[in-house]
Amino acid sequence: MRVKGYVTVAGVFDEKGRQIPMQKAVDYGWVTPVPGRQPGGWGLDRDEAALGPNLFVDNGRQLLAFAFGGRSPAADFACSKFGIGTGILPASASDVALHSPVRLGAAGSQATTADVDGVDFVSAFMVRVGFTISGIADDNRGLSPDLNGNGCAITERGLFSGNGTLLARHVSSVPLNKEAGTSYKLFWRLRF
Repeated sequence: MRVKGYVTVAGVFDEKGRQIPMQKAVDYGWVTPVPGRQPGGWGLDRDEAALGPNLFVDNGRQLLAFAFGGRSPAADFACSKFGIGTGILPASASDVALHSPVRLGAAGSQATTADVDGVDFVSAFMVRVGFTISGIADDNRGLSPDLNGNGCAITERGLFSGNGTLLARHVSSVPLNKEAGTSYKLFWRLRF
């Protein structure tokens, strides 16, 4: 049996850190929720916008087996990073990376993953990973405008372990349209 998961946008924030109502973010075209009703059984808040289900990839399943068996170091197998990208190829169980990752972090960063905000347990058999796509803008030092996804239509997301292994990948046909200065708070729920 495969681990199931669902990705949502829980908040959109402007350059001053003020939360933008989700309906406004939808009206502005920054967030496009999956059409239809909110999925049931995932513990979504009323204002979360559902982006769709994920695929827990084979390498993620392997790391779960290592963690279950007590393999060391445990930090290598725990979910601790996320990544985003502009790839549109459907998620596959054999994926080992995002197809078109973008750089994350402060100006000058070459990293394509960043630390998750935290992990909590919302119900039996379900874990929720929170992460934020920063609103940091380019500092005009000739860097690519895709820093933190600014100016990009973000279509893919990934969860990564401490050793950089892709655990799960989500691809959406409807992008998050990322503007400089705008931050997104996302949740990725996984049910075991």
